[in-house]
Amino acid sequence: MFWKIRLFLIAVFFTTFSTASAQTALDQLVSANRQKQLGFDKLSAQQRAEVAKLLLEVYQIGEQAGKKAAQISKPSGAAGAPTSSVIESQIDGQFDGWEGETIVKLMNSQIWQQTEYHYHYHYAFMPKVLIYRSGGGYKMKVEGVEKAVGVERMR
Repeated sequence: MFWKIRLFLIAVFFTTFSTASAQTALDQLVSANRQKQLGFDKLSAQQRAEVAKLLLEVYQIGEQAGKKAAQISKPSGAAGAPTSSVIESQIDGQFDGWEGETIVKLMNSQIWQQTEYHYHYHYAFMPKVLIYRSGGGYKMKVEGVEKAVGVERMR
């Protein structure tokens, strides 16, 4: 679904807007109800075309900013940050949940320690994990546990 929206937005950007295409483009970007709430129904065809172009430009700026934010540079030192925005791995062995300072060894040989206090018992053998950037640190989401918990890389 996301790729369809993206292709549509790219097509809209490179299309010269006629009255009909501006209406269609705006209709596909913003629901009729929301257009009415925003007063788009009072705009001329040219103004509607400009709004559609603006929405696409804002989308592209957001997409570029998202790509930049996803590029995490690894600081120097043994306990550096991961080199990608999301790490997918598995816990090496059993997981008994979060106890406050839980240390987790992953199958990719990284070792992470819990930094955010959270207690939750959950037994699992080699559950999958996702580690992602959140604010100024990282969060680990363990398969079968609802809450993602703050962690830092030890090795």
